[in-house]
Amino acid sequence: MKGPSGHSVFEATRTLLRSIHEENREIREDTLNRPDVSSRQRFLDDANNNLDSMELTLQAVRDELSSRIIAAQRQRNTFLPIFHLPPELLVNIFHVTLGTHLTCGITEPPYLDRLKALASVCSAWLSLVRSTPSLWAVLESSCSLDFLPTVIRNSKSSLLNIRSASAHGYWRRMNEDKEHHRKFLQAVATPGLTKRWASVYIDLPPDAGPIKELVESSFPNLRSVHFGQAQSGWKQGPVNLLGGDTGQLKEFRIKGIPVQWDTVKLTGLRLLDLKWSAPASSAKLLNLLASSPALESLKLTELPVPSNSQQGSLNTINLPRLRELILIHNESESVVPLLQSIRPSTLDQFRMIQIPYNKGYKEDFVSALDTLDHLIPALQSTLVLATHLELAVGGASIKFVARCETEVYFEIDLPETQSSKVFKWISEVVAPDFEESLILGTKVTFNRGWGSDKNRMAFLPVMEWLGDITELTLDDPSVSTEVLKWLSDGVTTEKEVEWRCPRLEKLSIPTPFVWLKDLRGFAKKRYGGSSGNDSVTEEGDLTIHWPDDLVHLDISGLSDDSDEDMDMDADEELYELLGCQKITGYRRSKRRRDAYDDYY
Repeated sequence: MKGPSGHSVFEATRTLLRSIHEENREIREDTLNRPDVSSRQRFLDDANNNLDSMELTLQAVRDELSSRIIAAQRQRNTFLPIFHLPPELLVNIFHVTLGTHLTCGITEPPYLDRLKALASVCSAWLSLVRSTPSLWAVLESSCSLDFLPTVIRNSKSSLLNIRSASAHGYWRRMNEDKEHHRKFLQAVATPGLTKRWASVYIDLPPDAGPIKELVESSFPNLRSVHFGQAQSGWKQGPVNLLGGDTGQLKEFRIKGIPVQWDTVKLTGLRLLDLKWSAPASSAKLLNLLASSPALESLKLTELPVPSNSQQGSLNTINLPRLRELILIHNESESVVPLLQSIRPSTLDQFRMIQIPYNKGYKEDFVSALDTLDHLIPALQSTLVLATHLELAVGGASIKFVARCETEVYFEIDLPETQSSKVFKWISEVVAPDFEESLILGTKVTFNRGWGSDKNRMAFLPVMEWLGDITELTLDDPSVSTEVLKWLSDGVTTEKEVEWRCPRLEKLSIPTPFVWLKDLRGFAKKRYGGSSGNDSVTEEGDLTIHWPDDLVHLDISGLSDDSDEDMDMDADEELYELLGCQKITGYRRSKRRRDAYDDYY
């Protein structure tokens, strides 16, 4: 029997596939035409429509809720005290915040930027700033020359505060852009505006504008002035200050500009700051001070050294209102006549910073200490305000500071060769009964320097006068061991033994050449005899008052070449002896010689 041919099989297969395809198409059409499928599609469409509607409703609720929250916040703000302040009081707060009354250089950020920030707080403040001419009365050279006329116009008839000087950041290059300063000064120094100048700060190079002309001009309402040159080399000769019309000044600062002092009368002055510009003779300076009995602040920097012919006789100058006396980098020949003459009733701040590296420095100041008894009550008034003391020994000078927080009340920084005598005078004459109970913390630092080790060790009695030192830093290898020995030796008085600096909390030794054996000996001798929390123990007839436990020991300078490593055992031993909460700075590593042998 003959089988089917290949063509017939192919045709049969194609016919079968066609019938299957047709059947599937009919099934799909039948499925789509069923009622249940159509209802599902309608359900999906309705669901999407409902979701869209709900989303619109939710967004409307959000908008309504947001508007109500804003309305509630505004309603709440109306009850805030600041919105009930009288406009005059709020304007005064703005003046203090912005420092509109300060005689200073370019501020950072610039004054107009800070004024804009205040005006951006709310519409009420914006309206207040726009309607208050005195807030626009600060003219800084950082202001754009195009916007400067608007600022002048908004200030109306208010007295002006002029500030033209180089500043940091972007405006630093104004020191070189002299043309900008020249145009600024020309814009603010018109006859109509100079009548309104109340405060002026100009600190520019001599060729950055009509500096000399302005210094010699008369300003009828000027009360505070700072004239200075940003670079040395004034070659235009002494100036006739403000045309001789200086009687109305309250604050006078001048830097690097020579003045014809014979024509200057400062009868109502409250602040005087002279830097490189003081009279050449002590007599002229004292006459200037004698004409200013209302003086409250006096700062003198680098006074000229008077010749013997310029000394003149010394007169007593009463300055009953003087509260600040600051003397910086002056020779003793200039300082001594001043200190011998002035008679302040009381002082809030006394700072005397001498020239430590002047080889020709004489001992006039030390030899004149016996003639300064009249200053003792005023100096004592500065010390009683202090809560923290600092003594820094080294670097060829000695510095002592008495302060409260960051406010310095008493500071003296003298060459090392004279400091020990001066501090002996302070401790024995000025403040022999110093009230230690008022001092919250005392910090002593021995720094590296080129001075004499003998002079530095002479300050151990000064440390005893300071009393309860709370923080001690030994950064001078020539005295570190001796100071540790001084701390380790108890002081025996009759039947009691006490240790120096009993409240010492932090000891830092950042310098090398302090050995672990010395540190162990210090810890055992000073702290090793106390038992537990007992600060007082009895040994026979002796009562021993042990020092407080050390809180922090920093031994970053511990020598790596010592015979013993700072290992875990030594670490635990020091913790136990000192009662320390924290020991930092040491390295738990092999000695250099062992590390070298292991490497090679």
